[in-house]
Amino acid sequence: MDSKMKKIIVGLTLMLIATSSYATAFTCKGYTDSKQIGEAIVVNASKVIVAETKAYQRMKKLGLKIDVVRCQ
Repeated sequence: MDSKMKKIIVGLTLMLIATSSYATAFTCKGYTDSKQIGEAIVVNASKVIVAETKAYQRMKKLGLKIDVVRCQ
């Protein structure tokens, strides 16, 4: 492995460590017509809005039809 590749790997590793150290676990629930749809899921994110976006995408991928996601 040449030195450029080593630097890239070290840089990516440090970035991953820095990103994950600021992440918090949020419990998120999806709602349609003010009723909870499906089970709550846990999402790791730095902010509530990021957690809600991630949870929304995951729930859509699971085939759930939801209007809004709320995380705590």
